[in-house]
Amino acid sequence: MYKLVTPIIGTEIQIVKKANEDGTTTYIPLNASDNTDYQAFLKYQAEGGKVYGADEEVPDGQTSQ
Repeated sequence: MYKLVTPIIGTEIQIVKKANEDGTTTYIPLNASDNTDYQAFLKYQAEGGKVYGADEEVPDGQTSQ
C-alpha cells in the first residue's frame, strides 16, 4: 500500500508511505530519482496500482503487492 503523506509545514518535501507486509513502514521522498524504493513506487503507480491520498482512509490489511 502506498499513501501520500501531507508535507510538514514549512517544507516542500513530499513523501509517500509504504506499508510493508511485515508490518513495518517505509517513507520514500518523492524527489529521490535515484532511490530504488521511489523507482518501485513509480512502477507500481504506472501499472495502475492504487495510491491513497493523504486524506484517504486505507482499508485494514492493505499492502503493496
